[in-house]
Amino acid sequence: MSIKTINISIDVLINVLKGLNKKAKDEIFERVFIEGDREPLSKEEKEAMIKAEQELREGKTIKWSCGR
Repeated sequence: MSIKTINISIDVLINVLKGLNKKAKDEIFERVFIEGDREPLSKEEKEAMIKAEQELREGKTIKWSCGR
């Protein structure tokens, strides 16, 4: 697969994304930001996941308002 690169201002990019429907945004997100990893989680990664899930259940998370 070839790599494609573009230069665009962040403001223009945000305005373009705001105008897209959810399906189009999901496709862009999957193609641009999601990296496949088939390796099993390490012991440390498993422990971090358990800790994060516990913090989420206890309400010890910070709401991220970016993009809203």
